[in-house]
Amino acid sequence: MEKMVQSADENGGHRSPGRRLITRDELKQHSSLPSIWIAVNNGVYDVTRWVKYHPGGEAAITNVGGRDATDLINQFHKPEVWRKKIESWYIGDLEGCSGSSSSNGPSAAITTEFRQLGQWLEENGWYIPDTMYFVKKTLYALLMFSAALYLFFDSLSVDEGKPPKYTLYLSSFLIGLFWQQSNFIGHDIGHSSVFSKGSWKHRLFGNFVGNAFTGLSISWWKHSHETHHVTTNVVSHDPDIQHLPVFAISNKMFKYVSGKGAGIFSSYWDAFMPFNQISRFLVCYQHVLYFPIMTVARVNLHAQSLIFALTHAKCKGVLKMLELSNLLVFYSWWGYLVYLCPTWSSRLLFWYIANATVGIIHVQICLSHFIMETFDEVQYQKDGESYFEYQLRTTLDVDCSRYMDWFHGGLQYQVIHHLYPRLPRHRLRSLRHKVQEIVNKYRHVQYKHFSFLYANILTLKHMRDIAKEAAKGKLVPFKDTLIFEGLNAIG
Repeated sequence: MEKMVQSADENGGHRSPGRRLITRDELKQHSSLPSIWIAVNNGVYDVTRWVKYHPGGEAAITNVGGRDATDLINQFHKPEVWRKKIESWYIGDLEGCSGSSSSNGPSAAITTEFRQLGQWLEENGWYIPDTMYFVKKTLYALLMFSAALYLFFDSLSVDEGKPPKYTLYLSSFLIGLFWQQSNFIGHDIGHSSVFSKGSWKHRLFGNFVGNAFTGLSISWWKHSHETHHVTTNVVSHDPDIQHLPVFAISNKMFKYVSGKGAGIFSSYWDAFMPFNQISRFLVCYQHVLYFPIMTVARVNLHAQSLIFALTHAKCKGVLKMLELSNLLVFYSWWGYLVYLCPTWSSRLLFWYIANATVGIIHVQICLSHFIMETFDEVQYQKDGESYFEYQLRTTLDVDCSRYMDWFHGGLQYQVIHHLYPRLPRHRLRSLRHKVQEIVNKYRHVQYKHFSFLYANILTLKHMRDIAKEAAKGKLVPFKDTLIFEGLNAIG
């Protein structure tokens, strides 16, 4: 593979005689609001004004403020997009070498190789999506939904007073699979990997597939998911692993915090998540409760979507109308189907089977991160840390046959996806061997991948081990928790 890492100037930098030179120490002083600077390809940019407008949420920027964000920016944004966007925010050049890794040693070497691979992908058109691939996936999901509707209405064609046909519950199962497949497409849309150009296309299609099909706000998803990518497995920042009081995937989640007690402060929720009596009880049995809770976990996502669409500052004007109208479409068709079920028991079972089936996707997502390393802070914020090594340490892949790709929807290749998040789903499998070749050259990193069954076994074992530690953890008195304050209208 020919050398493809370019100089700062070639990558959009502004180096020229007389430009201000900014030291790394000065850059670090601007790591949080009201002043946030980042370095990209040796250029330093004041992105303070952009934070509140960033489509992926404020945390995606604030968590890397005061640092070199070269690899993060390059992997998440098309070059022509970020160069045009931040050009006016340029304030000087970064003193020393570019990149989020040290200037020598294995971290620098592996970073160089992954950057070269990323550039090779760019030059050879790997980031260009096959839109027809996603059209076919959408039609496939709609065909599944059509079959579900046929079975549903057929099941109601029985004499009054008699139980519905078994096809009522088969239709519920198909609706759950329809939601799962739609969520895969929504994930692709959220990463702008369905259309080559046009953010409005992704916005509209995302509302159609996410909000109207599944009841999940695409804007909420982007806000949460991009924070997850930037802060993967950071206990205080990553919303995808912050599940107290129900789950804890690390003993860091019930360590003692000065002035707060046991628990973690979530920067995403801007709230302290205590480890109290309720948390201890649930976490101590989390390995037993894990799969049952996954069957109803959808309720939490629906609630978060509604709250975001109704109250979040980013969701306003035309966007709010678009989000809420499509969520209304979902609750209309889904509520109508549940209502048509002949008895309360059949309604409950119909609702549960659909939610339990789509719960498979929550298991698939958790497998990729729950057993991997967790951290107190974003690792590649530190000098000498590599963005690419960090993704390898916090993510794993699931091995499966090509014939099972439809079932996993690309989520089985989370390592590849986290390394190159703009890469369309249909390219992920083909890139695995290239990533493996790079990792095999270095002893300090691993590319972890297991079968779906074994990954589930490891997850349950890990959660059991954390449950045992939770039994020994210090507690926050219940009267000091947000739940107690809410019940008693305190504050």
